[in-house]
Amino acid sequence: MTIDPVAPSRRRRRLLTACATITIAIPIAVVGVVIGVALVLSLLVAVGLGLASTSLLSSRAQSAVLAVTGARELREDESPRLSGLVEGLCLTSGVTIPALLAIDSETPNALIARQGDERASLIVTTGLLRSLSRIELEGVVAHLLARLKRREVRVATAAVLLASGPVYATERSGAAASIVATALRPVRPLASRLRLVVCPPAAIIHADVDGVGLTRYPPGLIAALERIAEAPAGPLPGSLSTAQLWLVEPAVAAGSSASGTHPPLDQRIALMREL
Repeated sequence: MTIDPVAPSRRRRRLLTACATITIAIPIAVVGVVIGVALVLSLLVAVGLGLASTSLLSSRAQSAVLAVTGARELREDESPRLSGLVEGLCLTSGVTIPALLAIDSETPNALIARQGDERASLIVTTGLLRSLSRIELEGVVAHLLARLKRREVRVATAAVLLASGPVYATERSGAAASIVATALRPVRPLASRLRLVVCPPAAIIHADVDGVGLTRYPPGLIAALERIAEAPAGPLPGSLSTAQLWLVEPAVAAGSSASGTHPPLDQRIALMREL
């Protein structure tokens, strides 16, 4: 029997869509009943609006990631080494070459995001580009492309708005974002649990294993993770709502809780040493 590596991501995506739709539909249905609309009609309208809202939010998730992280386009002369590695590994793995972007931060880390038919966005910090060797950078890129190939990254990207929406609103500026954050505060604990269900730590392990299978050199990713662990870690922009997308779970500011979307680094490293 052939195991479809994409099937778990599809199931988690359906669960994410269903939960987000229900969360949006329930208050709409309640309002409908309160103002005198028939129950069946209220439910039908609520579900329709819930599905439409979920679809709209999903379609804007990748743009939301770029906005909240402050990622900018990576110039060709900034890292020809990264461009070459991405092109080569994409050719080997059979995935479309993603757009390359950068975040100006000394904290070494990287993420990948994709939603729908949009071109994927592979984002690295300038600190990562400066601190990793070519072999280490190859391991990082392979991990990110493995997530892309499994389509797990599509679920994680959609979750930025569909599961991490209450957190995302707190990371945006402006009166509208403040109002949304306040309105969504009661569902924040449930939203955090949903994110862990649809973006489980096991997905990171699978990407590690698939990534080193792509490079056929586990020490590359191991060395990269060890170097990142040793480097000073500061909070990254938008990292609370996008935590599930990063190579390594970003550090959080004082008073904030870690997302729990990643297994401990020592566990990841130990597993790859056995490969």
